[in-house]
Amino acid sequence: MTTQSASPGAAAAGPAKDRLTDGFHLMVDALKANDVDTIYGIVGIPITDLARTAQAAGIRYIGFRHEGSAGNAAAAAGFLTARPGICLTTSGPGFLNGLPALANATANCFPMIQISGSSRRSIVDLQRGDYQEIDQLNAARPFAKAAYRINRVEDIGLGVARAIRTAISGRPGGVYLDIPGEVLGQALEVSVAADSIWRLVDPAPRQLPAAEAVDRALQLLATARRPLIVLGKGAAYARADNVIREFIETTGIPFLPMSMAKGLLPDSHPQSAGAARSLAIARADTVVLVGARLNWLLGHGESPQWAADAKFIQVDIAASEFDSNRPVAAPLSGDIGSVMSALLDGLAGRPVVAPAQWTGELSDRKARNDAKMRERLAEDPHPMRFYNALGAIRAVLQRNPDVYVINEGANALDLARNVIDMQLPRHRLDTGTWG
Repeated sequence: MTTQSASPGAAAAGPAKDRLTDGFHLMVDALKANDVDTIYGIVGIPITDLARTAQAAGIRYIGFRHEGSAGNAAAAAGFLTARPGICLTTSGPGFLNGLPALANATANCFPMIQISGSSRRSIVDLQRGDYQEIDQLNAARPFAKAAYRINRVEDIGLGVARAIRTAISGRPGGVYLDIPGEVLGQALEVSVAADSIWRLVDPAPRQLPAAEAVDRALQLLATARRPLIVLGKGAAYARADNVIREFIETTGIPFLPMSMAKGLLPDSHPQSAGAARSLAIARADTVVLVGARLNWLLGHGESPQWAADAKFIQVDIAASEFDSNRPVAAPLSGDIGSVMSALLDGLAGRPVVAPAQWTGELSDRKARNDAKMRERLAEDPHPMRFYNALGAIRAVLQRNPDVYVINEGANALDLARNVIDMQLPRHRLDTGTWG
């Protein structure tokens, strides 16, 4: 339980003259105690004063014109920082506008919390027609990893702690936190408020893989003739860059980055199979999925896109992901950093080396495809085509590799994946799992 893994902290006092504070200040203190420094949203009844109080306490508030945009920004921040992005909305329509972003965060496994003000429970539950009346908690449940409501001012610290831990522990996702306006306005003694604020201890604990699971995976790789590593956005989120790179370079196994994992190793890396994607997928006999799901983005792992007899090794923090579309021969349940470290350590007793015939086959296809790409990019057609427009962006990014790339739209997504190279991790954002 949260009470067993969180430690009390000091809440900043509200109005000092009467030694009372209120729900607005308590919510801000709870967020600050857990290192929240930015809120994205749109103000209005009943959360306007919450945003003002947050600003006064040093939290940056970024206002938007639509709650969906605020929620998507919060989710993107969660992916980039590995801390939950906070989206603040009003009740009713404002809450509903935020739901698509909440659902998108959950589908993409981005840590994000939508905090919404809501109407009085005593009126809403009897459908008496309150201002912006809607049962927000139950409306949010299908779109969130979890949904909570704070019914008492003294539970604000608990509610914030549970929302943060749920958003970032295990498989990250979107969390809904409902706070009725009447609770924000409730008063509480400063001393009681201070004891109700918790700072989470290790909110996203490591999950170590079983030793036999690691050995099983290495056994498969050691006998593979055409091994392939697929890096998903989960690998980028995990920030296990160094150990992933060391494992790939030690084994010599070709790797294929999904779009948001591009740059985890530079696209210019000699082991990148990006320019021979179709061949790599079709011919691989043993595939290591690192933070990647066998969903529509990978053709559900089905033949003929993949070999019918290909064996899959899957690294995922959620065991429920295994066997979702193809049988997983070697499931590795745990956080990506811990699993990849265990695999790397295991190479000492069970060496794995990618066969030269396989890596040479991919290198030859890459060279041919790269030559074709250079020809396309050198053309100067009128009117301009996709390749030429993206080629201009490619040239800029080659000179400025630290620029963040936001990529959306079907054709732009498909072509940019091949044209625009990334050299740094977590510098490319796109529409992700939901497309």
